[in-house]
Amino acid sequence: MKYDIIFIHAPSIFDFREKPILSGPISDVVPSTTMFEMYPVGFVTLSDYLEKKGFRTRIANIAIRMLTQPKFNVERFIQSLDANIFGFDLHWLMHAQGSVELAKLVKKHHPNTPIIFGGLSSTYFHEELIRYPQVDMVMKGDSTEEPMRILLDILKKGGGGDLSQVPNLTWKDRAGVIHSQPITYVPERLTDSHINYARVIKSAIRNRDIRSYLPFKDFLRYPIVALLTCRGCSNNCSICGGSRFAYTKFYNRPNIAMMDPERLAFDIADAASYFAGPVVLVGDLQAGGLEYVDRFLDTLSRYKFKNMVVFEFWDLPPKEFYEKVSKSLSNWSFEISCESQDPIIRRKFGKANYTNEELKQAINDGLNAGAKRADVYLFMGIPFQTRESILEIPEFAEYLYDSLDVEANRLVFLAAPLAPYVDPGSLAFERPSHYGYRIVRRTLAEHIEGMVAPSWKYGLNYESDYIDRDSFVKATYECALRLNEIKRAKGAISKSNAEHVERNIIEAVYIMDKIDEIYNSRLSPQEKEVKYFELKNEMASHSMSTVCEKRELEWSVPALRKFKIRGLIKAMLLK
Repeated sequence: MKYDIIFIHAPSIFDFREKPILSGPISDVVPSTTMFEMYPVGFVTLSDYLEKKGFRTRIANIAIRMLTQPKFNVERFIQSLDANIFGFDLHWLMHAQGSVELAKLVKKHHPNTPIIFGGLSSTYFHEELIRYPQVDMVMKGDSTEEPMRILLDILKKGGGGDLSQVPNLTWKDRAGVIHSQPITYVPERLTDSHINYARVIKSAIRNRDIRSYLPFKDFLRYPIVALLTCRGCSNNCSICGGSRFAYTKFYNRPNIAMMDPERLAFDIADAASYFAGPVVLVGDLQAGGLEYVDRFLDTLSRYKFKNMVVFEFWDLPPKEFYEKVSKSLSNWSFEISCESQDPIIRRKFGKANYTNEELKQAINDGLNAGAKRADVYLFMGIPFQTRESILEIPEFAEYLYDSLDVEANRLVFLAAPLAPYVDPGSLAFERPSHYGYRIVRRTLAEHIEGMVAPSWKYGLNYESDYIDRDSFVKATYECALRLNEIKRAKGAISKSNAEHVERNIIEAVYIMDKIDEIYNSRLSPQEKEVKYFELKNEMASHSMSTVCEKRELEWSVPALRKFKIRGLIKAMLLK
C-alpha cells in the first residue's frame, strides 16, 4: 500500500542494540524507556487532520519495534515502505542521533522520496539540519497541520510544484539550493489539533501493524493516554525549550493557544471509551483563565466514565479549583513540578514564586478535596543549585510526608536529574552565564555526539558554576538513595521496591566508576571501546528504575478491563 506520508519515530540512539551506553536515570520519571519510544502527540493530530482531508497516512514507531522485537530487521522494514514523503519527528532533542541515522537508512532505500523533519528541535536547528544529505525539508513551528496539507497536495499533484506556497517550510531544491519560508502559520485557536484515538486504532488495523502504533513499550499492560490542553506556554522556566521565551523568539508564538474546552472534554471521554487507563492532561488548564476552566469542567461533568484524569499544574491552583474538579469528576489526581525545595532557587528558575508552606497547603487542599494522589517533581542540576541543595531534597520530602495528614501512598515524590540537556532555545541555553551555566554542546552535531557517549555524565551539554560534573552525578545518586529510604520508611513504597531501587543505585554507581576508569585511562579509543563492551549488559540493565522504581509513576488501572471492546469495535467501523 502506498501512503501520502509515513510518520517515522526513531529511538534516541539508532544502534542502541549494539552500543554500550549507560543512559542513566534520564527516563525514570516518564512512561517510556531510555530510548524514548513514545512518539509525539503531533503524529496523532497530523494523521487525523490529513486523513480528514483525504490523504492516507501511517505511523511507524521504529523505536518500539526495535525494543520489543530483538530480531526486528529495520532495514527490511524500511525497504517495504512506500510513500510520497517520509516524516521524522525531532521535537525534543533526545532523538537527534536516532532520527538522523534512521533517515539516512530511509534515504538509502528510497533515494527519490523526500524526507521531512518537524518539531521544536527541528525548528531550532533547521539551518543545520537541512544541510544533512538525507534531509530534504524541515517543517517549522508548533502547529503544522495545515502547512502539511498544502505540502502533501503539491506532492500528490507531482510535477515539482512551487514549495514557496508552503508556510513554515525550509527546503532544498533540485540544485541543492536552500530556501526558507518564515513561520507565518501560527493558529491562535487549536481547531485543527484533535487527538482522535478512534482513527489511530482504525489505521493500525487497516495497516495490519498494531505494534507500530503503540505509544510506548508497556502500553498494553498500562494503557495511559495523553491529551494536549494547549500549545505554547505562559511560563519562563529557564531550562525549558518550550518556555514563553523560546516560543516567542524561535517559534513565532507570543501567546498561548488553548484547545477548545468543550472539544477537550469530548476527547477525554472519547479516549476513555477505548482505554481504561489514566488520561493525562498535558499543560495547565489555568492558563486559559477561569471561564475556560468552568466551560471545560461543566462539559466534562456530562460524560460518564471511570478513568482517572490527571491534571498538570504549572502554578498552585486555588482551593476553589479543586472543589470544581471534585464536582465534575470522581476519579482524579494532579501533578505539581516545584523544581526545587528552595523557594529562592525556584523563583530564579523562573516558573513560579510560592513558599513551601503555600505548596504544602495546595497539595493538602487537593488531596482533601478528593484527589486520589498528588505527584510532586523536583530536579537536580537546575540553575543555582549546589551539591548541598541537591542533598536537601530528601529532607524536604520527609517534611511533606510528616506534615500532610494523608496516607503516604497518596503523595508520590519524584526527583530526577536534568539530563542530558539544557534545552536549546531556553533562556539558560541562550544566556548561560546569567544562570551559572557553561554550554559545552551547541550544534546539532555536538548533541548527536553526546548521545553516544559511554555514560550520561559525558553526554551532558552543560556545566554548572555551582557544582562540577562529577559531584553532580554523585549527588544525584546519593540523593536518590536517601529519598528511597525515606519513602520506604514512610510506607510510600513497598520494602521490596525500595530494596530493588537501592540495589540499582549502588550497582549503577559501581558501573559509573568503572566507566570513568576506562574513560580517563591512557588506552587507545579502540581499546576503550573493547572495555566498554565488556560492561554492555550491565550498562543496559542499570539505565532503568535507577533513581526510583518506574512503576511508582503509575496510577491504578482495573486489571480486567484495560481495553474496552465496544469502543474498539466502534473505532474499527469508523468511516
